[in-house]
Amino acid sequence: MNIGFTGGKPGGVRRFGRGAGVIAAALLALAATAASAQRPGAKLPKGGVAPNFEGIWERPTGQGIRFDPAGSQPPYTPEYAAKFKAAMDARGRGEEVNDPTSRCLPPGMPRIMVATYPLEILQTPGQVTIIAEWSSQVRRIFTDGRPHPPADRLDPTFNGHSIGRWEGQTLVVDTVGIHGHTSFDATPLTHSDQIHINERIRLVNPNLIEDQITVTDPVAFTKPWVVTRRYARGPKDLQIMEYVCEENNREVHQTGGSK
Repeated sequence: MNIGFTGGKPGGVRRFGRGAGVIAAALLALAATAASAQRPGAKLPKGGVAPNFEGIWERPTGQGIRFDPAGSQPPYTPEYAAKFKAAMDARGRGEEVNDPTSRCLPPGMPRIMVATYPLEILQTPGQVTIIAEWSSQVRRIFTDGRPHPPADRLDPTFNGHSIGRWEGQTLVVDTVGIHGHTSFDATPLTHSDQIHINERIRLVNPNLIEDQITVTDPVAFTKPWVVTRRYARGPKDLQIMEYVCEENNREVHQTGGSK
């Protein structure tokens, strides 16, 4: 038995022997198993069925828009603590403190999970997709078993590269490759480009989802920072709306636009 695929120049076909074909088939079967386990109600590798995260979720009333509703600060190193204090002192004097989102830049991770606006979660084979109304941002969490790209091929982005796996009814997500230009919320809470995020996402009940977010930053933090956010399932008629910050942005002193 040979397995062929088109590759190289147009029309070219490479063929492998029986041994390679069996290996290829086995790899495809493993990938298919991992992918199919993503659908709500699908069987999970170690028993049980995949929980249903699908729907539109909103932060409960009174939760606030800060990354950390409790108001705690990251466990900063002395260097980053001094930077944060200087920025807050400047704000106290009435000086402008830069917020990248005021220039219509995306909030990025983990700030996107503050969920100032609704989040929509889709479950498809091999991927969980989180669509944020805020800045029309999309997070792709790959659950097909792939690893993160090698460090020399990982281009830093706002949301980073996320891979996930199931631990029982909890989706465990690992995110790397986030550049250092994002903030945690509207205050000048910053981090380095070495930030690493782990999430544990689970259903508390059918209408409430919880995301335990652990942020590690060996440059800016002295220890991991754990923040837990919850989101309530929105009504059935709720829809994600188009969000185009540039259309009505009035931060002319930062964007160079005109009123």
